[in-house]
Amino acid sequence: MRFIIVLIIILLPAAGVGQVYIHDLGGLLRYADENSATARQAQLQPEISRQDVKLQSSLLYPRVNVFGSGDYNPLIPVMVIPAEVLGGAPGTYMKAQFGLPYIFQAGAELSIPVVDLEKWAQLQRARAQYVQSQWSSKAALEQFHLQLMQVYYQVLVTREVAALNDENMETVTELVRIMEDRKSAGILDPADYNRSVNLKLSTEAARVDYQKSIQAGMHSLRSLLSVAVREEITLTDKLSTFGWPVPGGVQDITSRPAWQEAELKVKVSQLALAESKRGGLPKLNLNSRYAYNLQSKFESGTNNVEFETATIGLRLDIPVFRGNYYRSLQKRNSLQLQSVMLEKDRTAASLNQQHADWQNQYKAAYLKHTVSEEKMNTASDNLRIARLNVKEGVMEFDEFNNIFIEYNRAKMEYLQNLADGVLYYLLSTQKF
Repeated sequence: MRFIIVLIIILLPAAGVGQVYIHDLGGLLRYADENSATARQAQLQPEISRQDVKLQSSLLYPRVNVFGSGDYNPLIPVMVIPAEVLGGAPGTYMKAQFGLPYIFQAGAELSIPVVDLEKWAQLQRARAQYVQSQWSSKAALEQFHLQLMQVYYQVLVTREVAALNDENMETVTELVRIMEDRKSAGILDPADYNRSVNLKLSTEAARVDYQKSIQAGMHSLRSLLSVAVREEITLTDKLSTFGWPVPGGVQDITSRPAWQEAELKVKVSQLALAESKRGGLPKLNLNSRYAYNLQSKFESGTNNVEFETATIGLRLDIPVFRGNYYRSLQKRNSLQLQSVMLEKDRTAASLNQQHADWQNQYKAAYLKHTVSEEKMNTASDNLRIARLNVKEGVMEFDEFNNIFIEYNRAKMEYLQNLADGVLYYLLSTQKF
């Protein structure tokens, strides 16, 4: 029984560890859109702007307000009036009291905007901001995807290099064994044997460095994907054979979310300027009010006074002077419009440069891939020959070491160029 309890305690933490499997780039982006905090935050922006549109729309609807009040007047206003008004003797006066001490009032108010050009302009601006927020959300997601892709492919290429290092471990282990046999036979300089051992140790140390780089990349993915601490990420994808399509022409930046966002910012600023010009125009509202009044002394034998009042009318507001407020507002919005138009130009230049850089990177990788592949194949064949020659004792360590270094350099260049080709082709064609 005690053994079972101990086993449960040991296995319980492991049972709580989840797995996140990423099979390809599409799966990575789908998981990111559904689970990462960055993507979900970007997706909330349009919803917030949608509520702003509803808020601005509500200002144009009729408003109904129900009210009630209760007051006590310890001193009631009075006025001296001719007594003959109430049937008294001419030439005499009497006091007239206005109301009773306790006053209760309840009623309802209705207000309907009839002419309010400023509020209509605010609604138009809110609608444009909602469309802008949609493109802002897409632009944020695009930048997030770009960051994910770069980290993802860097992890894949680092894993391929780590696999190359594992292959090198087999090679240098065999080399040390051969060198040790030749040393034991007295036909090898001990210094060459020590150099072969150092080569093996350097390869073992490189394995640690590559694993460190892989873990650093996985930590970046974990942070970007908002993966829980108790979940592990498993990448099943590899750098597959790439078809190397012919580099295309210049891409149209108008389809990029960042450009659309900049375009909508200009429209929003134009609407804000139009709104500020309408701020000083007259406003006309239809107002109505109904109230029920009850006044009392709360004394025995007294009658309460009850009556109703109701009004319906139009209210015209004409702003005359607000301390240069409207002029300053128009000037500020005009400057803001100039600023966003310059920002649009800057965004267009930045996107054009970005596309040009991506296409330049892919073109360089495209032109280089045949050379790097031939170089890798030649270096691989040289390493095969060198391993045979070392085994047969017809090659010294220095020559083998040079061939070994050349092979590793050629294989790393090939892998990095392959990763660059896949990445920059996807970026330059925007198919992700």
